[in-house]
Amino acid sequence: MVALPIVVLGTIIFFAYSTRDNFDGTRLNAALKREAELRCLAENIYHEGRGESLEGQYAIAEVTMNRVASPFYPDTVCEVVHDTRWDRLRRRLVAHFSWTAFEIKKEPTGPAWDQAMEVAATVYDGNYMPVVPGALFYHATYVKPYWASSKKVVAKIGNHIFYR
Repeated sequence: MVALPIVVLGTIIFFAYSTRDNFDGTRLNAALKREAELRCLAENIYHEGRGESLEGQYAIAEVTMNRVASPFYPDTVCEVVHDTRWDRLRRRLVAHFSWTAFEIKKEPTGPAWDQAMEVAATVYDGNYMPVVPGALFYHATYVKPYWASSKKVVAKIGNHIFYR
């Protein structure tokens, strides 16, 4: 009978600490995942739209997040940003976002990076009005990709044309 309170107290302490560790670990994992996803999204905004208007940067971020939500693309921001597909015309893997095909040695910095991070957080958290609803594709105005004629134009913003 004397051992019963000790066993009960020990069980309570064990579950209290194991639950706390799992809860903290889950929160920590979620925070680390969010941080990595925001960085990938900000890098895409920075490299694809650094010279664009704020609206253009929101549109680039929105296309990235639309792809995450689409069943035809990977399920995370980082996987979408670094996704490659086989291009049968060029007979090689091609990056969806051209900057990912190059080896970039310099870390993004400065006001453009700060703005890209702000846009990334706003779009990632869904705290914005969509500017290119349903858009999954875009390209610079100075190129004419073969696939563009098969898509519906959603908007032209700055130096990019957005399609669904």
